Amino acid sequence: MQAFDATAFGAFRAAGVADAAHYKEPGGAAEVPCTVLLDEAVEQFTPDDVAPIATTVDRVTLQLAEITPRTGGVVRIDGTGRRLKLVQKIRADESTAVWEVASV
Repeated sequence: MQAFDATAFGAFRAAGVADAAHYKEPGGAAEVPCTVLLDEAVEQFTPDDVAPIATTVDRVTLQLAEITPRTGGVVRIDGTGRRLKLVQKIRADESTAVWEVASV
């Protein structure tokens, strides 16, 4: 699965959908290169909402073969310099993890 995702992320990056980035662990000094999928202003609903009102969040998808993300880690998007702090893991499998992020 990780090999497939690495190929997919590479294709997404070549198409301009994924971004080259760097990840820094909480309290760490070294930045590790990584590739991210950034989704901005994603509408959030919960299945239990009686009268749903959407809120929006930004989120990133990270490859676990490249990094081991942790709450409080920071992703810096290379092309824009934008810095995003990992707030809460939304979901993960053996290959990727999706995190809610906040601008730093």
